[in-house]
Amino acid sequence: MGDTGTAPEAAVGRGKWRDAGELLADRRFRRFFLGYATSLIGSSMAPVAMAFAVLDTGASATALGLVFTAGVVPSIVLLLAGGVLADRVSRRTVMVVADIVCAAAQFVFAALIFTGTAELWSMMLLAAVRGGAAAFYQPAMAAMPPDLVKPDRLQRANSFLALAKAIPDVAGPAVAGVLVVLGGSGVVLVVDGVSYLLSAVFLAGVRVPRRVVPARASVVRDLREGWTEFRSRRWVWTGVVQFALWNMAVVAPFMVLGPVIARNELGGAWAWGTIAAAQGAGAVLAGVVLLRVRVRRPLVTIVVVQLSWVLLLGFLALRLSLPVVAVAAFAVGIGSGVFIALWRTTEQTLIPRDVLSRVTSYELLGAYALGPVGLAVVGPVSDALGIAPVLWFGVAWQLLSSAAILLLPEVRSIRLDRS
Repeated sequence: MGDTGTAPEAAVGRGKWRDAGELLADRRFRRFFLGYATSLIGSSMAPVAMAFAVLDTGASATALGLVFTAGVVPSIVLLLAGGVLADRVSRRTVMVVADIVCAAAQFVFAALIFTGTAELWSMMLLAAVRGGAAAFYQPAMAAMPPDLVKPDRLQRANSFLALAKAIPDVAGPAVAGVLVVLGGSGVVLVVDGVSYLLSAVFLAGVRVPRRVVPARASVVRDLREGWTEFRSRRWVWTGVVQFALWNMAVVAPFMVLGPVIARNELGGAWAWGTIAAAQGAGAVLAGVVLLRVRVRRPLVTIVVVQLSWVLLLGFLALRLSLPVVAVAAFAVGIGSGVFIALWRTTEQTLIPRDVLSRVTSYELLGAYALGPVGLAVVGPVSDALGIAPVLWFGVAWQLLSSAAILLLPEVRSIRLDRS
């Protein structure tokens, strides 16, 4: 009698894994997945390569900051244009062209490094080109899965895509460090460029149904229509507001003050690498679990798992040991993986496809706009008040903002059908 429930449950489990396997067996989704994953392999190594490429020219840390800023600003400024274009033309074409532009920028950057002719202005320009291309790629990519898979497979599709992002985040920086030591930063830039070209090849082979795009009067009207769809959904714009302030009050202190604590009290750079690796491993686990487990209340789940940041910032503020902090970072990684998969699935399920790229562009613009502000001010504020108060403020913000989001009826009531 005790075994009567085992076989059906096992069959259901096998069925879920079989569904995940069938998703990758679908030629269209497989090529899309491989294209996205391939580009991310190179992109995960690019920050390390670009940092040492700039510093190896004799440039200062200030110059390095200018190069990275040059890459971030176009990504933010051009996001709305990227959303409009992706809703007007083939999203696959937008992604392919963006990949080719990024590849060209990285190859030119590598050539300048190999020939010793890289200057600050040229490195900033190439970073800006790559950042601008990303502004067109991201809204197109976020809206592609509904064109490729059935609605009941969207969560699994987004879980695969979250895995594609998480795995390179774990291994990419370490591999880049080894390649920089062995062959120099130019070699890694070439690898990144090749990864973009391979991505373009995979994506070019993806066959998607032809979308009927209505005639549009103007770009301004497109933007207005996208804004109307964005602001008409309170769960979207309140989530974006929380995410924007979260980037400033929680993520920025972690990124700036975490390495300081690791250097001074946890053992140095290897300790920070351990924390980053634990975070990436958590995201990988989340992606694997979500291939099998269907979540019916995605927004509530997102809010709950993001509370893991309370533990991470609190443990850093208390100066607890590295293993304890790494466990909290692992939990944060799980939360990040869950957020990526479930937020995208919810958007793709509830927002009309013909405006999805524009809504995504407004979302990304709002979500990341305050991040640079946080990165700029957290250092001076921590110098004035101390590291611990800044981290405890982040803890308080995470708790209060999560409670406020859970008070919204839409957040509690939105459910996704179980397949």
